[in-house]
Amino acid sequence: MTATAALAKYLLEGNVVSIMDGFKLFGITNVPREISRAIEQPFNVIVSRTPKKFKSRYGRKGEYYEYRLNYTDYNKNGIKKMKDYIKEKSTK
Repeated sequence: MTATAALAKYLLEGNVVSIMDGFKLFGITNVPREISRAIEQPFNVIVSRTPKKFKSRYGRKGEYYEYRLNYTDYNKNGIKKMKDYIKEKSTK
């Protein structure tokens, strides 16, 4: 299975992905880029972005995003394409 297929499967399962998740689970170092380039564009879906604020152990404030695939009418055809892609990449 490719990293793209694994990411698509994870999103289809209803999971939320952050930058750290992408690195730990899929070996993807730039989740925002891959969400756009490997998920949204080829499958024609919209992935929602939820900002999350945090404070580092040194007191520095920051923000990161969590990404979620929404089951909407707009995403319906793309979700089917994602499922087909996962099947194709899982059998090889």
